[in-house]
Amino acid sequence: MNIIFLLLQMSEDETASNMYNDLIEEYRINGHNVTVMAPWDKKTVLGQERGVRTLRVNALPTQNIKSMIKKGVGLALLPRFYKRAYKKHLKNEKFDWIFMPTPPITLIDFVSYVKGRTGAKFYLILRDIHPQSAASIGLIKNKQMYNYLERRAKKGYQVADLIGCMSHGNIEFIANRYTDLDKSKLVLLYNWMKFEEYSKPKVDIRGKYNLGDKVVVLFGGTIGLGQRVENIFDLARHYSSNDSVVFLIVGRGVKKDYLEELVTQAKLKNVRFVDYLPRNEYMDFVKTADIGLISINENYKVPTCPSKAISYMSLKIPMFAMINPNSDYGIFIEDDAKAGYWVVGGDKENTYSQFDKLVTDAKLRKEMGENGYAFYKENLTSEKIYSEIMKQIGNCLSRQRRG
Repeated sequence: MNIIFLLLQMSEDETASNMYNDLIEEYRINGHNVTVMAPWDKKTVLGQERGVRTLRVNALPTQNIKSMIKKGVGLALLPRFYKRAYKKHLKNEKFDWIFMPTPPITLIDFVSYVKGRTGAKFYLILRDIHPQSAASIGLIKNKQMYNYLERRAKKGYQVADLIGCMSHGNIEFIANRYTDLDKSKLVLLYNWMKFEEYSKPKVDIRGKYNLGDKVVVLFGGTIGLGQRVENIFDLARHYSSNDSVVFLIVGRGVKKDYLEELVTQAKLKNVRFVDYLPRNEYMDFVKTADIGLISINENYKVPTCPSKAISYMSLKIPMFAMINPNSDYGIFIEDDAKAGYWVVGGDKENTYSQFDKLVTDAKLRKEMGENGYAFYKENLTSEKIYSEIMKQIGNCLSRQRRG
């Protein structure tokens, strides 16, 4: 198949990886012709990266932008930049499938344009339900902006031939909200990560950060409004008198400075901060951890499924998740994978009692880590996801031929 992936970001470091790069690699090694479009701040250029044809599009920045206005302008103008680059470099290409993750949904008009020109089918990889998720935590307050994004989202669901949802809860949410949508489009598509055999850390993280034999609790990834950093801080403060527990915060985001300020003001000695790292370096920190921490803003009104859980599971790290009550992610962690515990964010009494079980029981941590690893190998590798997508595509095409 001839496939085009539309991405919102792609590192120039070809050793850096994420789940979209992993999926693109699966399509490449399975013999498909792959083109990737991704923005950057340099001149638009068509070349080869990671073994696939890549069209780098000059565009306004949309990542790590504190100003929501600037971010919104960048996302709103992105389709125009993509269309201009497409017309110049790819207008004579024939594509069978378009893949695009959310966010953003603002590229949907560009997707419609490519579909119209090439007859391609469209697989929407739904990783965030906008604008409902952003509005529920106060990121979108302007009614006109909300309505605009709602129209973009609805059009995206209508234009899509398949919508890959992270959980059954996501499927139910979309089906119930958009009642005129063809429900056969909605398919289960877990988060994923390329399988690699477990190996010991290349760097002595415990020695470098003076962690000794403490129970290391790792939080890695974006540190923003969606992560409810107050819950992370409260948990660390509760254990500040326990010399056997240390919290390692790895990543960056608009709330990182605020979290560091909270820790400093409380004079906590059990928290270490590390800046953003490429995945290959970050995984050394995961290998060092005893517990993988997940924190999701409990005010979210949509089901949430943080991708960081996959890195924990792939390295046999049990999870502790503080999440929103509207999510079925706790069922995934505790019942499906049996890889950890979950609580509703802000429920302090339950948080402390459940977290204590993991902190005090090394045997339990090992058992849950092994459970998560087994579930990951069976369901969440990029190889498994590639096979699942191809099966879904086959079913979709058969259904459309019958229709």
